Amino acid sequence: MCRVFISHSQEDNWFVEHLNKMLFLLDIEALVAEYKEEAGGELWDKIERMIGKSYVVIILLTINGIKSEWVNREITMAKTLGKKLIPIVESGVKDEIALPLKGLEYIPFLKENPIETLEKICFRLRDMKKNDLGFSMNC
Repeated sequence: MCRVFISHSQEDNWFVEHLNKMLFLLDIEALVAEYKEEAGGELWDKIERMIGKSYVVIILLTINGIKSEWVNREITMAKTLGKKLIPIVESGVKDEIALPLKGLEYIPFLKENPIETLEKICFRLRDMKKNDLGFSMNC
């Protein structure tokens, strides 16, 4: 099964829940730190393993996410590991995009129409499954 890690602020869990359901329909496993509790384990070690297992990292840069130390660490880790990145950027955050993401095309996060954003993410991943040899080999 294809795996994607979803980097996000906990305040945006509502969107991640919807995204997880749509990814399941595409036979894509969403790796989300909150979904795999490991009592007593180091949270960062778990996140690092999840990013390592994923082929793509979806980065939800909302007003909440841009301020999150965890999201910024996850971006750095994903870049270090050479992961494909799909930034999802809320309006009002565009000018504050983290340096490692500057210059990357992104999907606009439409809080007033999250379904449109979810569809765009799923279309992008579906296209990657069809056209990206590395993605299709990991599926």
